[in-house]
Parts: sequence; structure tokens; C-alpha cells
Amino acid sequence: MAMIAKEVHDRAQDPMAWFQHDASASLDIKCQRLIMRHGNAAYGAYWRLCELLARTKHHALPVETDEDWLILATQIGLRSSGAFDETLSINQTRDFIDCLLEIGLLVRDGKGRIESERMQRNALYFGSQRANGAKGGRPRKNKAEPPK
Repeated sequence: MAMIAKEVHDRAQDPMAWFQHDASASLDIKCQRLIMRHGNAAYGAYWRLCELLARTKHHALPVETDEDWLILATQIGLRSSGAFDETLSINQTRDFIDCLLEIGLLVRDGKGRIESERMQRNALYFGSQRANGAKGGRPRKNKAEPPK
């Protein structure tokens, strides 16, 4: 059984081409808090972040250096333009991620990265599907020869 769980876990680390997005996701209390605090644009940035997490191996993003923050700002649409744009982008992205952490939409993984428990659950589902698919079809039962 442990071998099956390891195989599912290992296969869950691969990027996902898609994930389920509930039609009622905006009604979730955590998403309601995000929308109330920062509006629909932040809700859109959150889903861009989820898409990024889904297509990233291990479904976690580094947030240790200013460069990490600037890359993240660009990828989720929070990059500012104009004077001091890099500093502003980094600060806005940190504030946004801190809000997501506070609300509970993201967690820190203890390795300098952020991740979403939702995306981790989706990844485990796909890991299970991939592991089952790797087994192939069900073997056919050996039918006894009909009597002659």
C-alpha cells in the first residue's frame, strides 16, 4: 500500500494541464474575503496564481528573493510600470501574497515557497489518475475452454 501512495505522490508532482474550478468558488468564504478586501482584480490575480501553481512542478513557487517576487508579479499581472516600478511591484505582490496567506488561500511550505492546499489536492487527484492509468487496462480473466 505504501508503494501505491508513493507512486501517487510522485506522479502528483508533475505539472497539471488543467484543474477543476468550481462555478461557486467565489462564494467560498476565503474568496469572499479576498474580493471584499481587494476587489475582483485580486480575485482574478488569485486564479492566475492557481494556474501558475498548477503548471509548476511540485505546485509551489519560490518567494525568497526580490527577483522571485518580481517574476511572480509579472506572471500574475501585478507588475507596475513607471518610476520605481520594480520596488512597487515587489511590495504590491508581497502584500497580495500576505493577504492570501492570512485568509488561508495559500500556505508556506517551510522551504521558502508558497503553495495552495487546493492545488495540492488537485495534484493528488491527478497523481492518482496517472498512477491508475500507468497500470493499464484490467487483465482479462482466463476463461475455461468450453466442453467439447
